[in-house]
Amino acid sequence: MTSPQNHEFRFRPRARLVSILGEHLISDHAVGLIELVKNSYDADATEVTVELTGLEDPESTTIAVHDNGVGMTVDDIRDKWLSPAVDHKERDKHENRRTAFGRIPVGEKGVGRFAVHQLGRDLEMVTRAHGGPEVVLQLNWDAFVGDAFLDGMAVNVIERDPEIFERESTGTRIVVRRPRSPWSPKLLRKVHRTLRRLQSPLAEEDTRFRVRLSCPEYPELENVDPTDMLPKAHYEFRALIDEHGKCDMEYVCKHPAVRHREEAESSVDLTASARDELQGDKPRSGPFWINLYVWDRSKDHLQASGVSRPELDALCGVSLFRDGLRVLPYGEAGDDWLLLDQERIQAPAERIGNNQVIGLVQFNQSANLLLRDKTNREGLIENDAFLDLRALVRAAIRQFTKYWKADRPEKRPRQRAQPAGGSIRGARAVATALKDSASDDVAVSLPGEALADDASDARQAAELDRERPTREPEIVTQRRAVDLLIAHLDGAEHSMRERDHRLEVLLQLAGTGLAAERVVHEFGRHVAQAWDALREIRRIRSSLEQIGAPIATLGAALEVLQSEFRVIAPYEFTRPAERARLVDVRETAELAIELNRGLAAKHSIDCSVVGDSWQTRLRPTPLLQILDNLVHNACSWVAGVEEDALRRVAIRVEPEEGKVLVLDSGPGIDGEAASHVLDPFFTMKAGGKGLGLYISSELAKKLGGSLRLADERDADLVAAWATGAAFVLDLPWLESEETNG
Repeated sequence: MTSPQNHEFRFRPRARLVSILGEHLISDHAVGLIELVKNSYDADATEVTVELTGLEDPESTTIAVHDNGVGMTVDDIRDKWLSPAVDHKERDKHENRRTAFGRIPVGEKGVGRFAVHQLGRDLEMVTRAHGGPEVVLQLNWDAFVGDAFLDGMAVNVIERDPEIFERESTGTRIVVRRPRSPWSPKLLRKVHRTLRRLQSPLAEEDTRFRVRLSCPEYPELENVDPTDMLPKAHYEFRALIDEHGKCDMEYVCKHPAVRHREEAESSVDLTASARDELQGDKPRSGPFWINLYVWDRSKDHLQASGVSRPELDALCGVSLFRDGLRVLPYGEAGDDWLLLDQERIQAPAERIGNNQVIGLVQFNQSANLLLRDKTNREGLIENDAFLDLRALVRAAIRQFTKYWKADRPEKRPRQRAQPAGGSIRGARAVATALKDSASDDVAVSLPGEALADDASDARQAAELDRERPTREPEIVTQRRAVDLLIAHLDGAEHSMRERDHRLEVLLQLAGTGLAAERVVHEFGRHVAQAWDALREIRRIRSSLEQIGAPIATLGAALEVLQSEFRVIAPYEFTRPAERARLVDVRETAELAIELNRGLAAKHSIDCSVVGDSWQTRLRPTPLLQILDNLVHNACSWVAGVEEDALRRVAIRVEPEEGKVLVLDSGPGIDGEAASHVLDPFFTMKAGGKGLGLYISSELAKKLGGSLRLADERDADLVAAWATGAAFVLDLPWLESEETNG
């Protein structure tokens, strides 16, 4: 029997690891150059020049990055540059050690140097620190292949008298030759765009970090100064968000077609509208700034501001900056990290998209240490801090949207269809009156399709006319012409009633979808509990004494599911349409509270109904749908107030006034948003669809009433504690036996 033997081994990475890191961590030339430029920033450079020459012939292409930073000593080369994953920059960050210019390093993982591997096969680096010799390092990356071990690869480093960094100058110059892929004009334009957008155009002048591009073969691309377009924006929005999610903001409208105005607000709590997207009760992202420059993309308005669509296309998007330097890929074409385009698809005229905004989100590392790079340099790690940052940026953009909607130029009015209830019936009454005075002796000329007795015959006549385009008008008597007009008006009224019915179905189905979305949140959790309990019952079914607990769990889960589905059940649509009947408004209000009891309990919200019973004749389902939506919205907003603040929602039933009020103690609705709160697709809630209140308003109209925000008419009915939103549902007293709608 062999006795146990202990062995101690060491990791010995192969030399090809360098190739793997270079190829897989740095996605393309633009990212590779950005990494080298960031290294120059970390080295306290004030200027860095990127030189691209010989681009027509890959064999003669040279890529050079030259900076005036602090440079490196031979010890730095050995202990830092040639030591992948060294963490000296990360330690500097966490200990808040700054450079002579007050910078905190933007790098931290110690692998960005492999950007040079992505750029080309041959590397020469010349560097000099203060008072020292020049240090020269040369590498052929093709040698890092095969089975050789990394620690067996010798790297030649030379110390010499200064030749490039003469006198007292310091810095680093990296030259890369034999690129791995040709430099196409498309790639060059991407590099130009990336370098131009690398620096925040709002960076303070005394900490400016200057980047230059030298490219003799494409001189038109050498200007990489940050854009000067920002002052030409139609709308500007500036906001400072603190670590608690409180926001101070300024808004300016400079649109050439509307009046100029400015607004400002302070200490706006963004966490209330971002509640559903925040990862915890309090943001973990730290303070940051956001600047939005927004344009109306119509050709005339852009020209009036001296901006072209191609210029805007080249720079649009919301970019993220850390200590004044951009973090890729946020703001790149196709990167919808804030979901602006995704939400704009739902309502193109109601929300801004990436193609009409130049946005700058800026933060400092020292106050946001949890916002860290992904290893592949393609963005930040999507941890709680990043998700909270995104949620608060989206909330700030919604604050901008409420101002923007109020100031947009009015669109050209479209021809509106006449409603079935008024104009068509009125026209029919006039035609009927004319019939009495119409004559059988007087002839009039009518087009052929007008002789049809109904819509079907009209279509057949129109088809005949297309076959015979030169068909002569038909001659009929006055009385016959009036009969035809009445028949057409009857058909139009029928079509309008059918359209209204289809709209009603659509609204009801949309309401069902919104209610179902809420059920989904709870359904999976309780189904899982029920299945766990059932599995436990099956496991112990032989022992009756142990079966009680899982049966109780199963029963509780099913009861919750049954209760949850009560949210959807009242909205179920079946034909024929629900008829009006005598409904107790207070009982319906109590059911709306009950449907939201779980949400209220979760956030310790006091929900109640006050007021007397009130019976009126209407259709009960739309009434419940309206009140349910209002209560759910109120609970959602109240849930975001401070834990020690009053959390209350109430439905007030006022029979004598013919009103139902839904009141809450939430953050309320300011004047800018109030005018749009019932518009379709307008929302101030994270992830909101902007349809709930619109649907409720339309349903209220179908009931013969209206939904609105409380005003001076309702001052005596709004309780002193109700500091949040106050909605008023005005309902008709329908004493007639006729059905409603």
